[in-house]
Amino acid sequence: MSRRDTMSDGGSTEAAERLSAFWERVVGAERPRLQVLRDPRALVRAVRDVRALPVLEAALSGRPEGRLLAADLSRRTALGLRLSSTGVCVLEVPEVPADYSLGRSRQTLRRKVRAAAKAGVGWREVTDEDEQAALARRLDDHLPQKRDRRYRQVDSDHSHMVGSGLWAVAEDAEGTPLVLSVTPHDGRWAQLRLFIALGDGPQHSDARYLLTQAVVETLSARGVRHLFDGRSPHELTNGLRHFQRMLGFTVVRVRLSRAEVSAEVRSLPAPRAEGPPARHADLERVG
Repeated sequence: MSRRDTMSDGGSTEAAERLSAFWERVVGAERPRLQVLRDPRALVRAVRDVRALPVLEAALSGRPEGRLLAADLSRRTALGLRLSSTGVCVLEVPEVPADYSLGRSRQTLRRKVRAAAKAGVGWREVTDEDEQAALARRLDDHLPQKRDRRYRQVDSDHSHMVGSGLWAVAEDAEGTPLVLSVTPHDGRWAQLRLFIALGDGPQHSDARYLLTQAVVETLSARGVRHLFDGRSPHELTNGLRHFQRMLGFTVVRVRLSRAEVSAEVRSLPAPRAEGPPARHADLERVG
């Protein structure tokens, strides 16, 4: 896989940081669209920063999961532009699984993982499709009761995700599911398509970190090197943006290999009309 820029490039890093700060101001404003109009110079700078972002090349196969990832990277965002060109939140997955938790920037991750483990929280991969279907139903039953109304959904149906990608669940000492994740992957790329806590307590918060670590390490062992969230930075709440930064996500552009983006991908049916938290990753505000 080739890349036009490196993630460690100083100018690209500064552009990504400025872009995140720009969207944090806009999203946090009482009237986001008016906020953009009030400061056209900041908007021009944001456009320049998007163009300065590093570009990663994604060579995806014609297999179902490759087509799924390609379709999401090619979708039109709330700005009417393709996700791949407006900025994708990507986590660089290390070659050595344990390396993900190293370093000063992962102090919070390590502390939360220790707290979860001390409380008896564990995780496991779910390969049985009947159990996946049962977990999807449990999720759909929980969503209308979410404490944060931004993540509530009524009449959601996640059964279409059964059989797709890496399913993983974090559980308490009694085996009660706390957090559910679904991560389809193809070659060196994976998408955090679903990542939702099945409750709102402190243990659920710690379990999110534990499951994040487990999923990243599992993907690393499978040869994945890039994990992306299917929402553009302007589609994230500021709480999710903060959480992603702590986990190591940064903003890049993605270029799909032309040989792989064929009529087969373009002919895929339109994504289901679900709200962003269910359609993509639900990385909730850390409390």
